[in-house]
Amino acid sequence: MKSIVIANQNDTVVGLRLAGIEGILVKDDTEVMSHVEELIKDDSIGTIMITQELFEKNHDAIFEIKMKLKEKTIIKIPGFNEKMQESLISEHIRDSVGLKL
Repeated sequence: MKSIVIANQNDTVVGLRLAGIEGILVKDDTEVMSHVEELIKDDSIGTIMITQELFEKNHDAIFEIKMKLKEKTIIKIPGFNEKMQESLISEHIRDSVGLKL
C-alpha cells in the first residue's frame, strides 16, 4: 500500500515527492474532502497525509471518516512552514480513540 499527501503548499508536495510519496496540491480548502473521499475508495492507498492547516479546517468531517476506516490511516503532518503542536501525542490519542487525556 502506498502513501499520498494532500497539501496546499507546493513545497510540501515537492518535498514528499522527492521521498517517493505522491501528492495532491489543492488550491481551495473545499477540495480537500472530495479528494479524501476519492482516496479512501482506492485500494492501493494505505496512508493519507493531510497538512495541519487543511486538517484543522476540515477537522470534523475528516475525524468522522477516520473513525470509520479500518484499513487506511489518515494522519496530520506539518506543512512547509508549519510547526507541529506540542501536545501531539495527546492529540493523536484523542483523534484516534476518541479519549481526552
